Amino acid sequence: MARVAGQLKSSANAGQLAQSLFGKVNLKQYYSGAKRMLGVEPVPQSGFTLLPGSRLVGSAPAAPVVQTTLTVSSALSYTLYFMAGQVEIWRQDLVKVATVAVPQITSEMLPDLEFYGEANTVGIFHPSLFSGLRILRNSSNDALWTVGAWPFEFVPDVDLGGDYAKTDDVWDIYFRWGEGVPELAVSMTVEGNTTEAANLGGAPDLGGWDAFCLNIQSKIAALPGFSSGVTVSNAGGGGRFWRLVVRFGGPLQGQEYDFDARIVNTSEASALVTHASIGKTAGEPLISVTRGGFAAMTNFQDRSVYIAPRSKPAAIAMSRIGEYFDLNIESQSDNAARLEALRTEVSETVLYAIDATYLVVFTNRAEYFASNRTIERGKPLNWVKASEIGTKKGCKPVLLGGMIYFVSRDGGILYSADYDAVSEAFKPDPVNDLNNDIVSNVRKLVVQRKRGGMSADRLWILREDGRLISGGVNVSQDIRLAASEWPVAEGGLVHDISVDGLDRVWLTVERNGAYTREILVEDEESVLQLTVSAVTDLTGQISGLSSFNGRAVWVEIENDFHGPFVVSAGSVQTEIAGKAALVGIWSAPLHECMPFVRVLPNDDVVRRPGKVVSVRLYLEDTASIAIGANGRTARNVPLQLMSDDLVAAKKNFTGHIAVSGLIGVCMDPTLTITQVRPGRLRVRDYIAGVKL
Repeated sequence: MARVAGQLKSSANAGQLAQSLFGKVNLKQYYSGAKRMLGVEPVPQSGFTLLPGSRLVGSAPAAPVVQTTLTVSSALSYTLYFMAGQVEIWRQDLVKVATVAVPQITSEMLPDLEFYGEANTVGIFHPSLFSGLRILRNSSNDALWTVGAWPFEFVPDVDLGGDYAKTDDVWDIYFRWGEGVPELAVSMTVEGNTTEAANLGGAPDLGGWDAFCLNIQSKIAALPGFSSGVTVSNAGGGGRFWRLVVRFGGPLQGQEYDFDARIVNTSEASALVTHASIGKTAGEPLISVTRGGFAAMTNFQDRSVYIAPRSKPAAIAMSRIGEYFDLNIESQSDNAARLEALRTEVSETVLYAIDATYLVVFTNRAEYFASNRTIERGKPLNWVKASEIGTKKGCKPVLLGGMIYFVSRDGGILYSADYDAVSEAFKPDPVNDLNNDIVSNVRKLVVQRKRGGMSADRLWILREDGRLISGGVNVSQDIRLAASEWPVAEGGLVHDISVDGLDRVWLTVERNGAYTREILVEDEESVLQLTVSAVTDLTGQISGLSSFNGRAVWVEIENDFHGPFVVSAGSVQTEIAGKAALVGIWSAPLHECMPFVRVLPNDDVVRRPGKVVSVRLYLEDTASIAIGANGRTARNVPLQLMSDDLVAAKKNFTGHIAVSGLIGVCMDPTLTITQVRPGRLRVRDYIAGVKL
């Protein structure tokens, strides 16, 4: 007999679980998870619904591409597709406004390009672009875009290991004394170390200054590190005034020193020091044609933060407040630019900087955050190591729900981290331990904020193999990442992904060697992929479909789906005249539950052949559903009621349905929920009748 138990009720909101968890029924999320979720996504409250379809934006050349977004305002956004030597610019209304030549970008540079977009400006950064690039939109005509160098100002000179000119550090000592002073004794302090007193050897009015210079010089030479390179010379004077010159040259050349002098034997005399010349090493610009440029840029506390110049990959340059191009570190104002470097035990390369309340920096070996609440010129940044995980180059961390999400160096583990005010640290925790086979080999992360028919924010995960994963966070039910896969119809793959300023997902997709630009649409718009709008003529024919020649398409008319039709000569015959339609290709969704196993009262698990014989489901706004079990092919389940008006527009079904008589026996039986024809699908929950 079928055994229906309360614990077998599935809400399906934990997403697809790893294969290693099959049969581990003691797992808290076991009956909330799935063996396979393809084309459907978990709903945080309960159940699952269809992932969105896609709309065709335009065809694309078969070339490597990297895409980014420029958000001008809440109502105006552009998506930019960078290829070797050029960039395509598309407006949010799916219109390509311009193709701009960018000859500086080569195909080898594409994987490592980083972008910063704000207002009408897009910044492009790469270690080989020493001055970066700026693409500037004409605010009155978005068909006009100009390309130029990023307008850095006052790039600092630093020591990059070359042979540079050096200057001496020079100090003057001015002596004054009163009448009748019998002797002068002076002590010097250099870099915090104080010398023994040097004596003039008589009254200052009587001379002896040349010998006094040699005496002072010998006392300074006795200090650690100053045995050579210091000279003291007599600059002369008159009356009760005299000047000596202390010069740090030779091996001490090219550096500024802290120097002071004071009279130690009488209050009737004084020694005043002044800095006559500051010792410097000339250096060279931090970025240049020969040394390369910055790897990336972000914004923090109204400063531009430029990271990882090729000559010093652990360096971080911060612009003047409110002046994003000004890198003048010589300025003494409080809002001046500054130059930082991570001081690490090993050589590290800064990969990304993120504004997450604190400035968080990711390297190839660790994560750091600056614990200073504000960045001030006179206070050094206190870099605190958060962990020694590091992150993957090319996979920029993202912010979702106040937490940072980033991947490990090999792209195999996805972490989340937030600031713990108690321990005063960022604590990374892995979030893909329940789905590490589908959330792996990660190449790129993007966040799509809730909009339209979405039930929550989405974390889109693009894998190296072109598979696209959708992830959601369900904090209230202790589900750190519920994952499912967005299937590319016809077995295609995704090359890149971005989210525009209107929170819509743009894709570059390859199917059978043909590349397209597509945008995801929410389920109230279409469940098909690569959709185009059309109108049937008076005979019910749709023309202008030459891009679909030889392919099977479906046609959506007034919430009903017709097909599949094979496109021939750019047209299909629907036999429905004069109606607006959407034409696209389709990939069937799939939800397969976790395998059912028998658990004895003593918690022993018994594996033996069994079967799912029935299922009860609660559906919402559903037009099509098919049920299969025990490895058998799924069959369509009619949702029409006897009371339905077959003449009126088709309405979707909401309510309970029961499916019985499922056949087949197998080890680890499962229930499959899918479709054999497109239509809306929303399953709130289901209870399987299982015989084990």
